[in-house]
Amino acid sequence: MTRRHPRGASARPPAQLLRLHRHSLSNLVVQGGTEAERLAIARAFHRASPLRRGAFLAIDCARDQPRLHRALQSWLAPEGAPPGPQEDRECGTLFLDSVACLSPETQRLLLVLACRMQSGPQESRTGPGPFRLSVGSAESLGEAVEERRFSGALYDLLDKIRIDLGQMPRRGAA
Repeated sequence: MTRRHPRGASARPPAQLLRLHRHSLSNLVVQGGTEAERLAIARAFHRASPLRRGAFLAIDCARDQPRLHRALQSWLAPEGAPPGPQEDRECGTLFLDSVACLSPETQRLLLVLACRMQSGPQESRTGPGPFRLSVGSAESLGEAVEERRFSGALYDLLDKIRIDLGQMPRRGAA
């Protein structure tokens, strides 16, 4: 489901989308707009969901990819493996902004986590890790897939609810 959001409008998702998905744990893609607008949309979905009592962890992939990579490795480690520092906290929503900046290896780890999250009932999960993935991108992730800079399989798993905030700069445009 895609919803266009006019550029310059307040960074709030349409009330109808929040009502429709208030009980779901579907992944969220927020494209365009500013970093603050994308973050506000992801937080609104978190607050309106069953996960609102859980943590909301926001990571800017352009600035903090090494931390995310370590966290993904920790979350995907076999049971009994010691978690890394600060990566062991269970969170309700993991918001990854600038997700198109991820290296192919980090995208692969994120794909494994997304597949694992999708494969079983969320209520039965007990290990650390997020229960909803929300991602943001200033650019179109669909175009990044076409340009082979972003995993098509990962995009398919993430693109369940999509909000387009308007004009997205073309890659390389000034």
